Amino acid sequence: MKATNLKKTFSLLTVIIITTTFLITGCSKQDNKETTSDNEQKTETAQQQNTMNNMQNDSSVKMNQDKMENMDMDKDSKSDSKGNIEHKMINIPTSQCEMCQERIEKALKKVAGVKNYKVDIDEKIVHVNFDKTVTNLGKIENAITAAGYNANNKKADPEAYAKLDDCCKLPQDRKKKDSN
Repeated sequence: MKATNLKKTFSLLTVIIITTTFLITGCSKQDNKETTSDNEQKTETAQQQNTMNNMQNDSSVKMNQDKMENMDMDKDSKSDSKGNIEHKMINIPTSQCEMCQERIEKALKKVAGVKNYKVDIDEKIVHVNFDKTVTNLGKIENAITAAGYNANNKKADPEAYAKLDDCCKLPQDRKKKDSN
């Protein structure tokens, strides 16, 4: 799919370059009686058009990149002809901050069969795609609980939770700071 998008982008760039070159150099059958100011005006117009084309192309490339990023979570499940890739969402209600996100991601990286994931701390949820012939939801949840976080209905490992930084614990479990 990426190769197809690259080919399309390359083709679009080629058309833009050829069009721009034609606009700048002009047709060879034109009258040579044009004044210098006319040529300068046409060159400026062509340059403005080229700039607009480049901006549109940049936007198009950015949109394609955004589409590709959005499709990353689904690409394995769509490209897997045997249907072994499964997508699940895991609630992580005890996650608090970016450090929590990093710890959960580190735990997920260690689980064989996990293809990709997205940890959303704001929504307190993990989207995960995994090969169900290699792992299962329970193993993924266990990896998260072993890191010190609740995962769906499974409670965090108490020892792992106790080792978390204060910012990663629930507000009621944080150490009270001295006000003196």
